[in-house]
Amino acid sequence: MSNHASCPRCGAKIKDGFLGVNQLLEDSQCELIAEMTNTPKEQACASCRSDAFYNAISELRQRRDQLAEEIVKQSEIMPIVTAPSPMGWNYRTIGMATGQSTSGTGFLTEVSASWTDFFGMQSGAYNKKISEGELLCYRQLRSKALQMGGNAVVATDIDYSEMGAAKGMVMVCMSGTVVKIENTDVVSDVFAETMLRIDSMFGQLRTWDSKYSALYNK
Repeated sequence: MSNHASCPRCGAKIKDGFLGVNQLLEDSQCELIAEMTNTPKEQACASCRSDAFYNAISELRQRRDQLAEEIVKQSEIMPIVTAPSPMGWNYRTIGMATGQSTSGTGFLTEVSASWTDFFGMQSGAYNKKISEGELLCYRQLRSKALQMGGNAVVATDIDYSEMGAAKGMVMVCMSGTVVKIENTDVVSDVFAETMLRIDSMFGQLRTWDSKYSALYNK
């Protein structure tokens, strides 16, 4: 129960009964409003700040999505190689990461593939599905490597298989060892700077999740 009889901001009565409900916003809700609007934090009630809270939630989700997209884009600089110990790399091993992708090919793709197999050609539809699966696996590996504190993946292995009763699904699996490269200049001149930016963005996501995940997951 709140110790306030009225809202410190607007003076509206705080109530929770048959005739109506008006509660003070939670501390995290007030903090979110302040952060998203770049204004001082103030205690308020649902009557005067509920719209501001829902706008802040919408703004937070938009910022998170934009930040996540930028991380995916920037992290393409992260090497994913099949070599178990690339020449010149001075790195620390962290652990294993995996990525999986499963996609349906569809009836028309199956028919097209059958004809191209018959004539000894390649199926563009199948190749597209495989390429999309590979791209998703690469992104999964990079995301997991970042979460583990790594900046590269070595000894990477990739496997392909068909699934389902009629083998109408294509599965791509990728696995590798996450490492932390110490001599980052061996990758590129901008690698270290880019990884610092990614770490900063990742840190912002973790901060938002720790402070507000209970709010935007409701």
